[in-house]
Order: sequence, then structure tokens, then C-alpha cells
Amino acid sequence: MPKVTDNWVDWSYGEIPKTTLSAHVTGWTILDNVYVLNGSFHIVTDDPTAFPFLREMISSGYEMKNGKAEVDKQEPTENDMVIIDPQEATRRFGQYASRVAGVSFVSNDPPQFSGHYYHFTAEIFLGLWRTYSTLDQDITADGKTSLPAPTRLIMPHCPHDRNWHDKAGINHIVLRAAFPSLTFEYMSDWEERALTGRPVIMDRVVLTGRTTAHRAKNFSIDDKIGAVACRLPASPHWWTPIRRNVVAFAGAGKLPPPTERPVITYISRQGRGRSLDPKSHESLVKALRELESKYGYEVNIVVMEKFTKLEQIWLAARTTILIGVHGNGLTSLLWMQPNPSATVIEIFFANGFASDYQVPARDVGIEHYGVWNDHYFRSMSEHKPKRHQPRGFHDKGILAHGPTIAELCLQRIMQPERLASKMDGVKQVLPS
Repeated sequence: MPKVTDNWVDWSYGEIPKTTLSAHVTGWTILDNVYVLNGSFHIVTDDPTAFPFLREMISSGYEMKNGKAEVDKQEPTENDMVIIDPQEATRRFGQYASRVAGVSFVSNDPPQFSGHYYHFTAEIFLGLWRTYSTLDQDITADGKTSLPAPTRLIMPHCPHDRNWHDKAGINHIVLRAAFPSLTFEYMSDWEERALTGRPVIMDRVVLTGRTTAHRAKNFSIDDKIGAVACRLPASPHWWTPIRRNVVAFAGAGKLPPPTERPVITYISRQGRGRSLDPKSHESLVKALRELESKYGYEVNIVVMEKFTKLEQIWLAARTTILIGVHGNGLTSLLWMQPNPSATVIEIFFANGFASDYQVPARDVGIEHYGVWNDHYFRSMSEHKPKRHQPRGFHDKGILAHGPTIAELCLQRIMQPERLASKMDGVKQVLPS
């Protein structure tokens, strides 16, 4: 830990510490020895060509809106970030800067999407950790890593903490469970630093912004900002430290014990906007109960809102197959333990498809299948449907054939590897 006397960096008798680029893909960047003055990041270097274009690292923090004039407002200016040489840095800063020690996660997003479980935890937080984890590509299967925990999360464009507290109330639990010592800074804190008129040097910054990540080459392939971060090299176990910390927090210091009994969890959305046709719901419940009776599987039919937040995380961590209509509850897939049978089965309106949960499932090592009534398809294959939300996609009355979903559950449990490799033919329908 830094000492009280470590709060200055003084280059009166030497060279100013230069900024280095430790990792980068568009929208996700790690900078070491980066300076901040008047609310603007300053990269100090003799070689500006060693750094990406500014627009590939940062945006203005303006909300995402349609229309060229609105999009243009997202472009960064010198108020957001500049690249300067050491001579100019000394002219601006003088001979010293206050030190902000440790690792700072910085989300340059406005509040627009931050107050949502999926958009914050499964995109922003997942992407920040994935970016940071590229610095330790030897993370072990049990989650051991050499990386120090991040010290703070800075959200310069969020006025207060409620901007990232989701309706479900899980975002803040996830962060406090993953990193108990993490502190939070918001717009007012960022402005207070700027008002001092003094420069600071930040040891390490892991920086992201939604509109910046949208500029990534081939972004449209997955259409998800977290997928861009996952282009960085990483250990196959990169998510394990986060999963273990969060699940152990939910379990009061314990992880779910190993079990040979598969657990199938169906998240019911009945009585809410996007939900199954009542007969389809009954058909699915009946088919799953038959699996329970015949094979001894544990089957849970749940309404997540009736569980505490920690109970939701713990249930997901015990679950082998997670089933649900397209919706926020499927974000719980992040806490599932990867294994050959671990699967998310997402029920869509006929011929509709969205990659919101398919992408993070893939990135954390969980299989994903989509269901259209009595047909299913493996979303991880090259034959996955294109994103499409036809009329009725968000409505009640979605059809689902219970026995078909039960059959898929059985095959995933009994023969997951064969199914994953040969699944491009069984009961598969591709959109026209």
C-alpha cells in the first residue's frame, strides 16, 4: 500500500514519467502513468504514434442518440483527452503531480445505460475486467491471479451512485462482492479534482466507453461492447476470480458443493410483459417435472423477484441449465459454473433473435441455445440466426413446446459434447 509520503511524483531533477499503453482494443484501453488536469486525460509521450487515435480510446460522454449531428457530439475533444510531449507536459503541469495510486477502472458512459443489470454488469463491468485480465494470462482454473484488485471505479458522467443502481438491485452487490475495498467516484468528484487546478498522475487506468467501443472494426458481428473487450488475449479462466468472489459472497464464504445431480432452473416471466403463452408455460413446466420424476434432476420453477438478490446469485451458481424467455433475468448466467453440460436455453418469439445473452454466455464459457416454439438451434455455431426483432418480439403469448425444450435439456445433460459438435441439424430452423 502507498505510504502517506507517496502522494507526490516530482521530476524536478529528472524526466517526467511517460505514459505507456499496456493493452488496447477500440473502446477498452489500459494506460499507465496517465495524467489528468482540468478533467482531461493527458497522455505524455515522445511518440504519439505508439497510441491509438483518441476516438478509439475515449468519447465525450454524450448520450447515444440517432442522427449525424447527435453522433458528432460523441467525438472527443481536448476537454476529454490530449496527447502531449514531455516539454509541453512540464509547461502545463510544472514539476510535480499528485499521485492517484492503484488501479482505476473508468467508465466514461453517461447514465443512459448504466442503471441496468445487463448493460452494467454483463457489458461494462465484464468488459473492464476482461480488459484488465489480459495482463495476467495465467489465471488458474480456481481463480488465482497475480492482479491486484482495482482501487476505485470512476464514472465522470454519472451525477450520483443511483445512476448505476439497477431496478433489480444487483449491480452494487456484484461490485461490492467482487471487490470489497472498491471505492466509487462520480461526476462531482471528477469536477472537484478539476477545480483544484492541479495535475494528478494515475498509476493505472482501465478505460472504457460505450460509444467508443461502438467504433470498433466489425462491431456489428456481435453488436455488444463486451465482445470487443473479449478480443483481447486472456486466460480461459479469466472470469473465474469474479464468479468465485460473487458466488462466495452470496454463499456467506462458501461455494456450491460439487454434485452429480443436474439442476434445471426455469425463470418464469408469467404476468410480465414479455412472457410465454399460458398453455406454453404449462407445457414447459409439465415437461420439466417429468424430467425430474424420471431422471431425478433438480428442477426449479422460479420467479426471480420472489428471491433475495443473494439467493438469485446462489441459485444461478448451482444451475446446470438455465431456461427463460429473452430478458434481464438471464444475466444470471454469469454466475453459472462452466462445465460440459452448462447451458442457457433462451426462448424467443418465432424467428426473432437477439445476442444479448448469447454473447456473454459464449465469453464466460457457457453454451447457448435458442428456441422457437418446437425448434431449437445452437447459437454458438456459424449458422446462428441474424439479429431480428419482429413485431411481437416483446409481447406476451410467446409459444414454446415444452417437450422440445425438455428433450434439449436431456441431450445437453446426457451427451453435451456430441450435441455441441453435431447440433447443426437436429430440429434446427434458420430464418429466411
